[in-house]
Amino acid sequence: MDSQDAEEPVLSEETKELLANEPVGSCAEGATWISPYRLLLPGEQQSPNAISRVDSRPHKPHFVFEFAEHGFLGDQINLKYMKPKSGTDSTPDGKEVELRAFKLPLLKLGQGNVLKLTYGQISALAGDFYGTLNPISSVKSDAERKKFFFDAYHTLANNPQDQPKDARNLLGYLQKEIDEVQKLYDAKKNPSEYYKEGTGLAGIEAIDKLIKGRHFPGYKDLLLINWDHFGDDARTAYTTGHSAAISWAASGQWTVDRLVEAYAINSFADHYLQDLFSAGHLRTPRRVLHGYLGLADALANMMHDEDCALGLKVANKNSSWQAYGDKRLLDSVNKENLLQCQTAMVISAQEVYSAWKNRKEIASSDFEVWKTVPTCYTEMAGYTRATVTRPRAKSLTDFLYK
Repeated sequence: MDSQDAEEPVLSEETKELLANEPVGSCAEGATWISPYRLLLPGEQQSPNAISRVDSRPHKPHFVFEFAEHGFLGDQINLKYMKPKSGTDSTPDGKEVELRAFKLPLLKLGQGNVLKLTYGQISALAGDFYGTLNPISSVKSDAERKKFFFDAYHTLANNPQDQPKDARNLLGYLQKEIDEVQKLYDAKKNPSEYYKEGTGLAGIEAIDKLIKGRHFPGYKDLLLINWDHFGDDARTAYTTGHSAAISWAASGQWTVDRLVEAYAINSFADHYLQDLFSAGHLRTPRRVLHGYLGLADALANMMHDEDCALGLKVANKNSSWQAYGDKRLLDSVNKENLLQCQTAMVISAQEVYSAWKNRKEIASSDFEVWKTVPTCYTEMAGYTRATVTRPRAKSLTDFLYK
């Protein structure tokens, strides 16, 4: 059955009650409920009580994060590198080598007993655990987006108030997930079995309890406004961060330290690139599905989980394949999608190195990575399975009724 012919969804009594009690200017009257963190789309109205509802929603979204998958992707690529001439001279020795990313620390947090972070660790922590209440994609100018990106990046990289304690606590807690996924992968079993059996992470509250007292938003707060990880907004977030990394690499003194710093910035941006290979992040209209007492966020989560588990037929400029999503990155059925994602990440890192080596920036219109990423509309191509949700919706009203 074609997704356009899917039956109308059956609303629960709770949902019907929420819709019936919604005041004028809200979703039930034809306007999208807009939080203060969103830009209005053409024709949308700000709900009069939007701001007052942000922290009182009964429906909590639960986009289960897969830290181990992001870490695996980042640490498995090869990074081009030149060693410094000496311990006191960061000038490159001119001899190009390649290093596995997990062997090259990019960030050092703290003094004395420092915490060293690799490409994969930074990618895994980016956005999900470290960020601000200002989504990168929610502003219109490149300058504002770049500022919001660096504001998010510096909650991890330049935050002596909270680091290295905050990151060390998180990494210690999340190591269990990495170990269990690795065991299944080494045993040639599908790592998604770890999550399926209910032995995954304890959830949002456990993480926020662990990082209580930090001087920037917690995991739950970042989760509620995480559309930077979905669709076109993820493209915007990645483009902003990748451009920032390239600009950093091509400017300043030509030193190994400068290259390492640029790689660290790019690894943060690569989190959003990785999300563009997760089926649940491709067509879920996350920006639209936000607010309204958390009901919209819950619907987005349903769509995210469905597409991640069942997969989507996607294509780039060269080929087509079946993509799965969160929890299924390392499953055997997702092999082609994994290879495509790794290819994109290698290209991303190589562009940073090229900008550093040649002292020349690369325009965003020339980013080679877009030849490997599934294009904006191909996630619907050849897709015949009926969906419980409506990916083309422009408002919650469309999503529920049209």
